[in-house]
Amino acid sequence: MSTEHPEIKSEIKALTGLRGIAAIYVVLYHMTGHYRFPDAIRPFIKHGYISVDLFFILSGFVMALTYGKLFMDGFKWPDYKRFLWVRLARVYPLYLLMTVITAILIVTVLGKTYFREDLVRAILPNLTMTQAWGLANSIVRPTWSISTEWMAYLLFPPFVWAALRAPKRVAMAGAVISLSVLALIAFGPSFLAKTELLRRTGPLDIASSYAPGTMLRCLASFFIGLVAYRLRDFVSAKWVTPTVVAILALLLWRFSDIALIAAFMVLIMALSHDKGPVARAINVNWVHGLGLLSYAIYLIHDAVLYLMFKAAPPLPGPKELWLIISMAVIIGLSALAHYGFEVPSRRYIRRFIK
Repeated sequence: MSTEHPEIKSEIKALTGLRGIAAIYVVLYHMTGHYRFPDAIRPFIKHGYISVDLFFILSGFVMALTYGKLFMDGFKWPDYKRFLWVRLARVYPLYLLMTVITAILIVTVLGKTYFREDLVRAILPNLTMTQAWGLANSIVRPTWSISTEWMAYLLFPPFVWAALRAPKRVAMAGAVISLSVLALIAFGPSFLAKTELLRRTGPLDIASSYAPGTMLRCLASFFIGLVAYRLRDFVSAKWVTPTVVAILALLLWRFSDIALIAAFMVLIMALSHDKGPVARAINVNWVHGLGLLSYAIYLIHDAVLYLMFKAAPPLPGPKELWLIISMAVIIGLSALAHYGFEVPSRRYIRRFIK
């Protein structure tokens, strides 16, 4: 078998657009730490943490689509090593840049308003993307999810066997077990989350590097995404609209997280056909563009919000205006980071690998 990596044949634009919408939802969720949204929409905005689970499921689906065949015939070290290098080329350059920039900001202007742990001790785990393995808090706070997903990449070959190669009943049982694990960390013993249920924004709002549930949250959702890829033909594009309606309703209920995970799985399977009115709506250029910027938005937004609303002097005028300005700044910086650094770095590393 050749050690050349199979590259994705064609982009599923609807899933790229969905990733962009999820990234903006995360930004709105983190804005709740700086602004009180009107009561009518506050429950919806505060459910934005669930976008990270959507990211995990999407990632599992896309990894299966792009790299699943690589390990269908068993484990080969050259293929595995190359797979990890390609994933590092995708996620690490901008991750490293933002970690260094944020560390500098912490010792200059952000201070303990942003990071409440020994920065020196946290450097090595953060540089190796292992901080959320129980080692340290994330210097760039949202990157706990990048750290846990790095573990999912390391476990990718056995995950492929269980989700894509084993009999379908095994894959489906794995998805049920994954949902059960998510239910356990959401509603089970508090040591899994390191925070009591009623003190969290919602059941799956588990992000502490020292909580076992943080890693389990990622691995379970990632595996569900792999199974969604295998079973995608059982769900037609016609399921998209009713699933979106169900998701919007569930987002208004604080304890709906497990039902939302199941709904996300169905939505991704249905959208993967790239057909129908919803797919066309999120295929428009600006939504698709946000999808391309989603990783940069995710890495950049939190530091920008803290700089504007915590580190800076009180801003004049209505805060709503500054929220709009902050969103524009986040998207602008993300575009600059994506096209000026992320894409060139990825291309350079991939040329080096080849």
